[in-house]
Amino acid sequence: MLDFILWYALISITGWLVFPLAYRLLPFLQDRGLALLRPLGLLLWGFVFWLLASLQVLQNDAGGLLVGLISVAVLSALAGRGCWQEIRDWLKTHARTVITVEGLFFVLFAAWTIVRAANPDVQYTESSMELAFINSILRSETFPPRDPWLSGYAISYYYFGYVMVAMLAGLTGVSGAISFNLAHALWFAMSGTAAFGLVYTLLVRWFRSRPGHEHSAPGALQAWALLGPLFLLIVSNLEGFLAMLHARGLFWSQAADGSWTSSFWTWLGIQDLNQPPRQPFTW
Repeated sequence: MLDFILWYALISITGWLVFPLAYRLLPFLQDRGLALLRPLGLLLWGFVFWLLASLQVLQNDAGGLLVGLISVAVLSALAGRGCWQEIRDWLKTHARTVITVEGLFFVLFAAWTIVRAANPDVQYTESSMELAFINSILRSETFPPRDPWLSGYAISYYYFGYVMVAMLAGLTGVSGAISFNLAHALWFAMSGTAAFGLVYTLLVRWFRSRPGHEHSAPGALQAWALLGPLFLLIVSNLEGFLAMLHARGLFWSQAADGSWTSSFWTWLGIQDLNQPPRQPFTW
């Protein structure tokens, strides 16, 4: 729980530090980039830190990470120079949007953290390699980071995404293994929040172009915009949900000879799911 809170606090601070920059760069978005703050802040922080560390200007430690983050904050403050009052007025006027975006991110981040906590094993596809890269970056004093498999050499692979995870881990003091799982939850939450912001902007523009709908309630449009994260994160891949139903034995029936059959799973025809699950079925 403490690790989750530390990550949530740090990524939120990182995001809000770049709001003045997003406000100036993204005026065409209905939320002025609110839904994109965290990925934007993390990307800018990561690039500045990676560049300066690669040029041997910064060390790969807490001090170097703070310098990189402060540099991004200064850049954002310069971008917001001359429009601070406008930004404050916008935030007051769009308080509902701020609350909705922040609440959505927190719910998504917390929900997928719980999912990962129920199955935190690092054992699928390239997970072991990814964790090795994260730990290697955490243990490297300078960049490029050390190769975890070939002593004395640097990683000869693209590793910027792992740098961003290691940055959050390094500044919060969270171990690489826990950070690996929190990163999964973070990508989930940032993707869903970004989808919400994009769909909200599209809905506002569409309704404004329709006679008689120019003044549609923002709350109603934001409710419809929740379809964005729903379709992106859930509906786009239902196999996980179906696998859960399959594991619980739903739609299976036992024949007189003891075998299990299911017309539903046979009709669905998804590999492995068309075979009876392990016994016993549990809820």
